[in-house]
Amino acid sequence: MSQPPHPRTSSAIPPTAILHQTSGPDSPEKPEIMSSEEEVEVNHGKGVIWRGGYRIPLIRLRFNDVCDEGSTVILNSGLNLHDVLVDAVVGVLDALYTPKTAPTNVRSVTFIVRSMDGVAYTTGMDIDDDHKEIHFSTDYIAGVNERSNGKQNKQEILGVIRHEMVHCFQYNAFGGANGGLIEGIADWVRYKAGFRPPHWHRGEGNEWDDGYERTAYFLLWLEDQYGPETVPRINGWMKSRRYSDKLFIDLFNEKPDELFQRYKKWCDEHKEEESSEAACGGDAKESAPDKEESCPETSPQNEGDDHSYVEVSEPREDCNVSEVKLVARDRLCKLTYDGTGSFKRFLNSFEGLIEVLDSNMSEGERKLLLVTALKGDALAWLDAIDPEDEVDYPGLKVLLESNSSAAYKS
Repeated sequence: MSQPPHPRTSSAIPPTAILHQTSGPDSPEKPEIMSSEEEVEVNHGKGVIWRGGYRIPLIRLRFNDVCDEGSTVILNSGLNLHDVLVDAVVGVLDALYTPKTAPTNVRSVTFIVRSMDGVAYTTGMDIDDDHKEIHFSTDYIAGVNERSNGKQNKQEILGVIRHEMVHCFQYNAFGGANGGLIEGIADWVRYKAGFRPPHWHRGEGNEWDDGYERTAYFLLWLEDQYGPETVPRINGWMKSRRYSDKLFIDLFNEKPDELFQRYKKWCDEHKEEESSEAACGGDAKESAPDKEESCPETSPQNEGDDHSYVEVSEPREDCNVSEVKLVARDRLCKLTYDGTGSFKRFLNSFEGLIEVLDSNMSEGERKLLLVTALKGDALAWLDAIDPEDEVDYPGLKVLLESNSSAAYKS
């Protein structure tokens, strides 16, 4: 992931808005602003929302620039961000837990809307990981608005928020969880909430841990095979254990690769059903709001997008590695370039992942990883022009970028 640009500094940053109201456990699914007569627990002078038996942490909202085009898209979407954020917390907790098992360590969630690369990411504050931050890209949602003529704005805002809120509350095996599984669970929750984008399709991906919707559909299949508590059980297994594929053996008596092969076979046998399901969001348990906007003509993401952004929830202090580094490591292992397509796009992804993984990595180590990522014609071309492995990392980048895909094949 390339380094995000600095937010615009020409506009004043408004004071943090604190979304904090009170409600009882029997509030409706789509809550309005709660009245003062409803139940409230007082904790250190702060009101604590209870909704459906779940404790809602303090929720903050911050726009770095309300005049930003993407900020305007969000503010004009018609969404009540108070309701959206509270509903997201309840929806995530209800999908993965019960009122008795839901974690209560998260003290606050701050939703930060700002200009940056990528789509969104979630992290814990440096001084206290129990305070979470969700960063949402105004550049991204402005692009969604342009590509879909505004038809997909609500659905995508709701979907991204639901996905990121999962990272605030899910377990991660002390920071060692498989990055693809972490992202797959987040997109599984998004799917179940009814916020399925039109570019998602069942059966895609070559590995069970390819992440995001590819792993989410695998989890949906597991749920069909082993019951509705399947994903909560997977998440719960990671509460107090270091991650290994033993998770799947303990829960399903099979290795994840074996389960995935069964899933892929099942997908091949049900291709026609998937085509009809793709018409409008599948069989999610909750229907998406504003259905006229849930099936746009255009996808909110660029054609060919392979989720080059990194989404992350920082682990607790006793963890050795953060989820963002896990995701970066997994993607770096799978990133390849064979001489076709845009080398600049490949290099941006490569260097972005390196910066996330280890910004202080030496040029020698970077060169080793870059050469390892080269395949096919690109690798054969490099062997021909640098048989003694003498070109340094900066020179190698220049050589590769200066040659078109046709040159690699000559």
